[in-house]
Amino acid sequence: MKSSRRNKWVILAAVIALSVALPMGAAADKAPKEIKVGLMFGLTGAASPVGPVQLDGAKLAIDEINAVGGLNWGRKKVKIGFVVKDDETKPDVAIRRFRELVNEEKVHVIVGQTFASITAALNKQVKKLNIAYFPVNVVALKMFDKKEMAPSTFAVHGAAYSAGFGSASYIIKNMKPKKIVFFGPAYAFGKDQWNGARDAFEKYGIKAEYLESPVGTSDFTSYLTKIIEMKPDVVMLAHWGNDAINVLKQTYETGLKGKTQIFFNWMTNVFGSGVPAEALEGVYSLMSWYYDLSGFGDKEIVEQGRAFAEKFSRVYGYPPDPYSAMAYIGTHEALRGLSIAQSSDPKKITKALMDNPTFQSMKGTATWRADRQPVFKYNAFIVVGKGAAERKNRWDLVKVIGAYTGEDYLPPLSVLGY
Repeated sequence: MKSSRRNKWVILAAVIALSVALPMGAAADKAPKEIKVGLMFGLTGAASPVGPVQLDGAKLAIDEINAVGGLNWGRKKVKIGFVVKDDETKPDVAIRRFRELVNEEKVHVIVGQTFASITAALNKQVKKLNIAYFPVNVVALKMFDKKEMAPSTFAVHGAAYSAGFGSASYIIKNMKPKKIVFFGPAYAFGKDQWNGARDAFEKYGIKAEYLESPVGTSDFTSYLTKIIEMKPDVVMLAHWGNDAINVLKQTYETGLKGKTQIFFNWMTNVFGSGVPAEALEGVYSLMSWYYDLSGFGDKEIVEQGRAFAEKFSRVYGYPPDPYSAMAYIGTHEALRGLSIAQSSDPKKITKALMDNPTFQSMKGTATWRADRQPVFKYNAFIVVGKGAAERKNRWDLVKVIGAYTGEDYLPPLSVLGY
């Protein structure tokens, strides 16, 4: 009975989110025969551990709306179709296929991306093409600058800056270390985390050592050995994709994990399940969401998360990754924009969402800011890795022990030109 109620909540939330009446005085476009969504992720290449789970989240959002008749468009309901493209984790391929989606496939909106560098390249394309774009990965902080952000780009997952700021703030407040080493990669995802962490360190009057691995590094042994010699209390790790899995494994294999506290700044199910339980046990992390919030204080959020996880698991046979959840939320927001605007005109979609910026999610109520990234009730969750003896199954990876709330999780609008 409880399961049935939870499943009804998921469908009801989708219906409510997409049933907003046409704003007074707005001119609706003629209802299309079908809404066409372009879905493009890194399904191969360096992003391939994460891209497929994002695609599943996006497809589930579309399937939910089609299950209740389609997208509200005036007095009609319009079915939603989608076209899938693989950006291959290559900016040049992504740009070419993005243009194909707009010019050849004639999609009404595009959702996607797994790597920040590709999102940045496509954001520039949005300025040239007539399309609304909803990246659902964590993107580069620079993209949110008022001069950089395309007027119809909405980035639901925010910037890597926040992962660094939130992780460093938690460490300082709760672990009270005397010596911190930040180890990250020499690409945007890692550098933005360092910018966020550095701001947190400055805010609280803390100093930290910074160590960087070149792009393309797969063997981190020499860096981790150096960190052992530095004798830190906490090591922050800021890697992504296959790099994340490799560095987590190697902190265990080199013995670093046994000598200091590891804080992996931005965890996913994909990364956690890609390493031995011994390598994840006791590792602290931020996660944008986790499928099992058991024990978390907000019972409503726990139930909403469980309902989504159960539905996703029934369809795909595995629990949703945080990146599945954010792709699901981003796809719903793209379609909500179309429904409110009653148009695929990107200017009208932007106005519709900015006039109606608040939406519901399994992370709680969220509101789009002027820079078109949202503040959630729970921006991210604090988790700690479980060992083999604690796990109920292969996906029972972490325990949620808290959450990061408040707008300071995002950089001030003033520094972004707003």
